[in-house]
Amino acid sequence: MTFSLELLGSFRLFDQHGTRIEIASRKGQALIAMLAVAGGAERTRGWLQGQLWGSRQPDQAKASLRSELSQLRGQLNQGGVNVLQSDNSRVWLNLEHLHVDARRDDAGWEPAQFLEGIDIPGEEGFEDWLRQERARLVERAARRMAIPPPVPPPTATNGSAPTFTRLPTLAVMPFVNLTGDDENTILAEGISEDMIDTLSRLRWLPVIARSSSFALRDPGLDARTAGEQLGARYVLEGRLRKGGNGLALAASLADSETGQVMWSNRLHIDQIGSPDGMHQFLTGLTSLLGARIDLEEQVRALRKPQSDLNVRDLIWRGRWHLNRFTESDARAAERCFAEALALEPTSPEAIIQATWARVWDLWARRASEADFRALRQMAQRAIVADCDDARGHMLAGIAEIWLRQPLRAEALLRRAIELNPSLVMAYAQLGSALRLRGEDDLAIEALETAMRLSPNDHDMFFFLGELASAHLMKGALDQAARLADEAITRRASYWYAYVLKANALARLGRGEEAAAALSELGSVKPGFVLEYLDWQPFIDPRRNQFLKDGVNLARGWRD
Repeated sequence: MTFSLELLGSFRLFDQHGTRIEIASRKGQALIAMLAVAGGAERTRGWLQGQLWGSRQPDQAKASLRSELSQLRGQLNQGGVNVLQSDNSRVWLNLEHLHVDARRDDAGWEPAQFLEGIDIPGEEGFEDWLRQERARLVERAARRMAIPPPVPPPTATNGSAPTFTRLPTLAVMPFVNLTGDDENTILAEGISEDMIDTLSRLRWLPVIARSSSFALRDPGLDARTAGEQLGARYVLEGRLRKGGNGLALAASLADSETGQVMWSNRLHIDQIGSPDGMHQFLTGLTSLLGARIDLEEQVRALRKPQSDLNVRDLIWRGRWHLNRFTESDARAAERCFAEALALEPTSPEAIIQATWARVWDLWARRASEADFRALRQMAQRAIVADCDDARGHMLAGIAEIWLRQPLRAEALLRRAIELNPSLVMAYAQLGSALRLRGEDDLAIEALETAMRLSPNDHDMFFFLGELASAHLMKGALDQAARLADEAITRRASYWYAYVLKANALARLGRGEEAAAALSELGSVKPGFVLEYLDWQPFIDPRRNQFLKDGVNLARGWRD
């Protein structure tokens, strides 16, 4: 039984017999459309409430969504098939029983044709979404028309899938139950299914569908063979075993071209026995896997001759330069991203990485408000390029931080986390936004989440510095001094950490150490003046003055 949904033009929904189903409510039509084009055809209840009933009080919005869903279920869920489904936090469509024209790769459209004629007065959230979705579909069509279709690969003679030579594709194999208890097979495979769902939120990392990877259930299958048959560069495997008084899960990531294990981890199963524990495990593992594959792709791109670089190679090479944190590497990264955009102007990945490079450039040179307004426009372009990519929303949130719009920043960063709970920098930037607003306890919570998700992150110096600042403002001086020192250990040129360390030590009465920190600050930032601290976008200017006073106190010890 398959329903048909047409969104290109006016909204039209048909049942399996071709009979039109009339959805009288415009918000009902909008709700179905929002689900139909979303990644995984799924949205959270909170997101839907904000987009369609954002003008109402939260309790009223919640009740309105509940009522609308009840009406729609009666129309969509027929003959034992549940097209529309939901739980306490999410709402989704079952695409196995619903054909959506706007999801076709070969669909053509003009901007006004998507959801033609639909209007919901007073709901700005819906209008923003509709505008972004129309722009996204137009750009997708433009990319399709501008890029020649790929040459079909030769038919495989050994039954294996063609390998992906340009994309870092990942296959998650069904985790194997080695406990001797057949009931644990459901648990093992359930974890691997959840891993596929979580990893699929990394928009830059294609993940092989469950239906393909789970078809290869031979526990003796090696990573090279699995990668060859699935067309995957990377293969994630897991083993559920008895460990101690309970169960233990061992996961490993292998390069299918060499068969080499690149990463492995072991976790006792009682740690993920609760939904919250499972969520933490999945998000943490996704963050670690993403970082490891990201680094591997950077190294691959560096090995290639300049003449052989394609768009994605340029992006990976640019990321490698950007992560070295030198001025010359920053310029090299910008050139890579500019060249990638010249080759493919509408590439979401190139747009996102070019915007991210601009963030670090503006931060490093303490740029003007006009520069950050331009950054805001770049970030909005990234959102339009792929509205389901969490990184675009994160970049927009960073721009709002520096434009001293903390509420906007928080909303965008929380949206980024909703789209990808494994996006480590979104948690760190959320912590920064909360710190600048004076919400130090909440800032610490967000920053510690970032550090837990990625304990070896190359941006750890930034996480530690922001955490030191939050503790300093709370009066936890010993903690602030320790964290600032750790940030310096991670990046010796991070001048703001010296300011925090000197502040904390001077207020602790440890004058010689505070003076030494100031001397080190003078070495890494010879032109430092107190006015640099006015650039920190605290909402309360007394916090800027607090930092200045701390530096002066340290200077008193030195002089």
